[in-house]
Amino acid sequence: MRNIKLIISYNGANYCGWQIQPGEITIQEKVEDALSKTFHEEIKTVAAGRTDAGVHALGQVVNFYAESDIDIGNLPKVINFNLPEDISIIGAEYVEDDFSARYCAKSKTYKYIVYNHRYRNAVYGSHTYQYPFPVEVDIMKEASKLLIGEKDFKSFMGRKAVVKDSIRTIYEIDIIRNGDFIEFTFYGKSFLKNMIRIMVGTLLEIGRGKLTTDDLKNVLEEKDRSIAGPTAGANGLYLVEVHY
Repeated sequence: MRNIKLIISYNGANYCGWQIQPGEITIQEKVEDALSKTFHEEIKTVAAGRTDAGVHALGQVVNFYAESDIDIGNLPKVINFNLPEDISIIGAEYVEDDFSARYCAKSKTYKYIVYNHRYRNAVYGSHTYQYPFPVEVDIMKEASKLLIGEKDFKSFMGRKAVVKDSIRTIYEIDIIRNGDFIEFTFYGKSFLKNMIRIMVGTLLEIGRGKLTTDDLKNVLEEKDRSIAGPTAGANGLYLVEVHY
């Protein structure tokens, strides 16, 4: 039996997230079906992260065990033959038996893309989050420094999330504007459910002038989700890379 690691990209717009759910169309289901057809045996995967409905990935990582031997160099092409066009295997390799895509991950990089325009765009709609109000990127960048480090991010956690604790570590946040697009990059050890989307929603409110940097300090101190900004849409979020 061999342990195989895959790197996967997908457009999450048409799926109810990564994780298999009864009665829902999920990315994990599509991937495991394709793998089972490829290897002619039942395959179960372990993913580095369980992306939510509508969230995309450029570098999701999974691993699985298979009895069958197969040409690893040609494996992505073979699996992709059995996948829909909005899911693609972009890398494959054999790994040590004790490798786990989830538990061996050291950190992750996410991007969040905002379409900062008064009107929605028919082409970018499922791939970016439209924010119609003018924002100051420099103000958001300065405020984002408060989010870097090991902190209790309870105020930035989805209300239905169940975790042992809400302390997480963010190593770096970068925010750049390119025309009508604003790109947020978050590099951290791990993230709570909806954490990035709530941080983006809060920073946008600060950039707009509806909230201040002092408000953000208070949000962190109070550990109260209700005083943070709104949850930005899933359509702007991308899992870019998992670091091992």
